[in-house]
Amino acid sequence: MPLDRMPSEAHLADHLHDIVARRQLTALLQPLVRMDSASIMGYEGLIRGPSDSPLHSPLKLFKVARACGMTVEVEHLCRRVVLERFAELRLDGNLFLNVSPESLLQDDARHGETIGMIHAVGISPDRVIIELTENQPTYDYELMREAVLHYRRMGFRIAIDDLGEGFSSLRLWSELRPEYVKIDMHFIQGINHDPVKLQFVRSIQQIAEESDTLVIAEGIETQAELLVLRDLGVRYGQGYHLGRPNASPATALPAEVVKALRRDGVAVYPQHGADKRQPTVERLALHVTPVGPEVTNNALYERFAADRALQIVPVVNAEGGRWASSTALT
Repeated sequence: MPLDRMPSEAHLADHLHDIVARRQLTALLQPLVRMDSASIMGYEGLIRGPSDSPLHSPLKLFKVARACGMTVEVEHLCRRVVLERFAELRLDGNLFLNVSPESLLQDDARHGETIGMIHAVGISPDRVIIELTENQPTYDYELMREAVLHYRRMGFRIAIDDLGEGFSSLRLWSELRPEYVKIDMHFIQGINHDPVKLQFVRSIQQIAEESDTLVIAEGIETQAELLVLRDLGVRYGQGYHLGRPNASPATALPAEVVKALRRDGVAVYPQHGADKRQPTVERLALHVTPVGPEVTNNALYERFAADRALQIVPVVNAEGGRWASSTALT
């Protein structure tokens, strides 16, 4: 667009006020996929301005909103539009609702505006995940913890968006202990060719397993990326390969995605060294501490009950470490 035809700041501000007054926002919903069952577990709510508007892009919309001091007002409207669309479509699963830390800490937010919206559209709070999206640094972590606790008491769960890209997302993870973390698409796209990205995601997955957090990989665009992430143990995925944002989103996965996720086999992994495309058996190995034959059934049952991921325990004869048998969970 020529410079002499670029909208002025005053014009954009007027346009924003008009959009808010007339509620000219459209909700799009993008599926999130559960890898192990090849099913849709929920949707992220996204927003767009009018299609013929310079504020169609959410990045531009919120940039102007910040300049006008209207961030919280615009965000509340976005939240309402997304909730109403999700309820109107009667979609199954969870709704990931984008919320900025700035909005989360507002007094009116703390006093029930979001829960009021949710009750008004008939959605249970335990189906809504508050997805924290940073546009600026967060410094008051104590206040953030209090705000998150407030939302959890109402039944919400918490997710942190764009892990690896934001201002302080690792610190937020440590401080807030969210139920979900979403890995930024930069580390996902091309992961099947990049050992550094692979190691980053593997490390995040290991931290998540230790902290009872579920990982969501954003920006999956190819089947190869999808299969590497599945094999790393990443529970959930999101991206154009799985489903695009849409005002009327898909309620089932593409057949080729379902087939790929349910197919046995190991994805091809990038590796350093000469043989860069060969997966190793170490990736498949599961290290389980064995027990002796004298261990009681009750003790072994308690071990299985304490670790839901445990499926089998080797039983080893104490004399010479000789293999005796194995006990499986049934």
